[in-house]
Amino acid sequence: MMVNSRAFAKLNVATIAARRHSGFISLPSFKSKTFRWMSIGLSEDEKHDAFFQMEHANWEEGFKAYDDGFGPLTQQTIPTLLSRAGFPPSKVREGDFPYALLDVATGPGFVLSAALDASLNSSGDMSDHPSIQFTGLDITHNFLALAKQRIESQLTNQPQTSSSQVDVQWVVGNAEALSMKFPKNTFDSIVCNFGILHFFSADSFLSEAYRVLRPGGKISFSAWAPPSRTEGFGITLQSVAEVGNPNVDLPEGPDFFRFGDLKDAVETMQLLGFENVDAVELSEMTWNNVKDGAMLYDILSNGTVRTKEILRRQTPEQATAIKNLVAEKYNEITNGGSRPLKMPAVVTSGQKPMSSK
Repeated sequence: MMVNSRAFAKLNVATIAARRHSGFISLPSFKSKTFRWMSIGLSEDEKHDAFFQMEHANWEEGFKAYDDGFGPLTQQTIPTLLSRAGFPPSKVREGDFPYALLDVATGPGFVLSAALDASLNSSGDMSDHPSIQFTGLDITHNFLALAKQRIESQLTNQPQTSSSQVDVQWVVGNAEALSMKFPKNTFDSIVCNFGILHFFSADSFLSEAYRVLRPGGKISFSAWAPPSRTEGFGITLQSVAEVGNPNVDLPEGPDFFRFGDLKDAVETMQLLGFENVDAVELSEMTWNNVKDGAMLYDILSNGTVRTKEILRRQTPEQATAIKNLVAEKYNEITNGGSRPLKMPAVVTSGQKPMSSK
């Protein structure tokens, strides 16, 4: 499928929404049947603002808990994520402008760190590039400060000749409005590791990514598989449903597990104009640093957004019951902690057509 204009990609955001509403694209029932949303009487802009404020406030507060709790798990997608985004590049591109990679929702900076390591330690094609431009974008200052600290420490331990080839920029910004920060045709690669779950309109992000990618540029993003297969989420959501209140009021948001559906992920990318689209499930991912149910509950209570809000809006009695049931289900499903929780993810990728302008 060839698409050569930003306008067509923008138009397809509305097309996708309409087709999903009519049943053309199937979605899991998690969003519509599990939680009640605070959306009555709100405009789309007001819904977006409410969701954005919830995300922003929780990430400014929970950045370290996410780093410690989810870091060892989410890093498992990075080799696939970078490879499918075309990084490191397989050949030298014509022109003297730097190779440019954008990490959207960079969070603790794990993806940039891995990309930086690959570029600094490569003895192959990357050494032929005159310079490399890395950009980390996030909505929170605390995440960017954490990522910057990680990258600066990494660069300190590198030879001056190697590190001088690398330029790293940090940008506070909204993934759904990349064009507010970057010109058209800026990046060779865009990656987003589990950030797409936290955007009010993932389709707007993908449309914006299409615009700021250079022709032939590649994008890849990761998302969790459905809770029937991601045991950490399944245990917690089942416990809330059984002994807590699943009908707490939250700002309206997207289906958290939407892009865990490979068919939906591929179809969305194709409708937005990407070609060579593919989605793969990384079924071997495991949450190795979670040692018991109490630790699982604490990580989700402090290092997430919507799950955290669901748990914090329970009564004290409900919260205790949920925590106890999470521990019980954890022991049951892992045979007393004898194996780690299974947490598969889906990586979706695509390419902007070379003929795009």
